[in-house]
Amino acid sequence: MLLALVPGTNRAGSLSLKLARQVAADYAALGCQVDLLELNLGPEFLDPMAYKAPKPAVTALVQRFLACDAAVFVIPEYNGSYPGILKLFVDMLPEREGFAQRPCAFIGLSAGQFSSLRSVEHFQGVAGYRNAYIFPTRVFIGDSFKRFAADGTLIEPLFVERLKAQAAGFVAFVRALKPTT
Repeated sequence: MLLALVPGTNRAGSLSLKLARQVAADYAALGCQVDLLELNLGPEFLDPMAYKAPKPAVTALVQRFLACDAAVFVIPEYNGSYPGILKLFVDMLPEREGFAQRPCAFIGLSAGQFSSLRSVEHFQGVAGYRNAYIFPTRVFIGDSFKRFAADGTLIEPLFVERLKAQAAGFVAFVRALKPTT
């Protein structure tokens, strides 16, 4: 099974990227191949013609996502929703193939106590509208700056176990939907 893992921000040094790397190891331990899709989107994504005549960098990232059997999104909360860079990436995905019948799992991460609930739910609305298969077990991590070691490793045992359980459940979910993966 090839899994797209999307840390939903391009912020330098973000905990989302560090958490995504840790989550990638959980999926690799379950036998999955993981493509970590960092959203370091350059100016070619902002080109007014990016939708109709995408440049190679846009096409390459989109193709990497489309090649995956399923996707896991690590979604930080920005201003009560998900980051604009994640919306821009989703807008570049083709309407039919982007999310249609693609299993998706979600992890929320925020510095605040609402644990990115709103941002994950906003994003799930978009994925659901685009006909994704939504995995119901989500993991929310609030007060994020207290939950990571200085090296960026999630150290809270409760959340480490929740992420491992989510990964195992999501792999089973994807295999049930797509038995050939």
